[in-house]
Amino acid sequence: MASSTVRVALRIRPLSPQEHASGETECVTQLPGVPQIVIGADRAFTFDYVFSPEVSQEQVYDDAIAPLVDQFLQGYNATILAYGQTGSGKTFSMGTGLTVSVTQPELQGKYK
Repeated sequence: MASSTVRVALRIRPLSPQEHASGETECVTQLPGVPQIVIGADRAFTFDYVFSPEVSQEQVYDDAIAPLVDQFLQGYNATILAYGQTGSGKTFSMGTGLTVSVTQPELQGKYK
């Protein structure tokens, strides 16, 4: 990965139960082996990280967030931002919609 002050991660959220019930289908295709997606048939986008719906919260944290936490603890500035339209998966990706306790390993962060 090229050195940059800004890194962009994309997490493809799974379809919701309501989307499944109404017959919706995935519109994003993740290309194997590269951090790239295709929307529709011909719109390709490349990111620093691309996470499929099957990837765990822990894997997202370990790959994209933990290095920022390490740098922050060394005195560098770090920002983690979830951005997207309503229903795009921000709450799913940040894990704030979960009812869990902080005893779960993926919520313990640096100190797990």
